[in-house]
Amino acid sequence: MGIEVLLIVTGVAILIAVLASRRLRERTMLENKQILSEIKFDSVVPEEVAKVLKKSPLVKGDGKFAFKSLGCIPFAANFEAIRIARRIYFVEPTLIEVLLVPDPANIERKLAVAVTVDSKVLGYVPTQEAGEMHKYLLSHSSGLRAKAKIYIGSRAEYNGVMLDIAKPLRLESRNR
Repeated sequence: MGIEVLLIVTGVAILIAVLASRRLRERTMLENKQILSEIKFDSVVPEEVAKVLKKSPLVKGDGKFAFKSLGCIPFAANFEAIRIARRIYFVEPTLIEVLLVPDPANIERKLAVAVTVDSKVLGYVPTQEAGEMHKYLLSHSSGLRAKAKIYIGSRAEYNGVMLDIAKPLRLESRNR
C-alpha cells in the first residue's frame, strides 16, 4: 500500500508541475502579445524591441531555404539600405541572419510574423507558416533568429528573402 500512495503523490506532483508550466507559458504569451500589439512597425522595428531581439534564440533550419517572405515590394528602400550597409551585390543571393518578430498590430493579418534585418522590415512569413510560428514566437520569446538568403535585384519586384526553417519548429542547441 505504501508504494501505491507514493506513486499517486508523485503523479499528482508531476501533473501540478506541468499545469503550472503551461500556465506560465500562456501568461508569457499574453504579455508578449499585449506589449507587441501596442507597437507599430512602419517598416522599421523600434529600438527597444531590437535590443531585446539581439539575444533571441536561433531556429533550426533544414538547408532548403523553402519559405519565401511575402510583401517585399513596399520595403524596397529597406532592401537598398541593407545592400549599401552590408555591401551586398545584385548577382548572387547572400546568406544572412534575420530576426522573425510577431506583429500583432498588423492590420491585414493578426498572425503576421515580420522578417527583419538590422531593425528594418523586409517582408512577412507566408500565411500558412505564420499561423504556427506566431504562437510559437509569443510563447517562447518575443522573436527568433533564422538563417536566410537575401536576394536584391535591380528592381523592387526582384527583391526577396528565402528562410531556412525546419518543420516542426525547433530551436538550435545553446551549446553551439
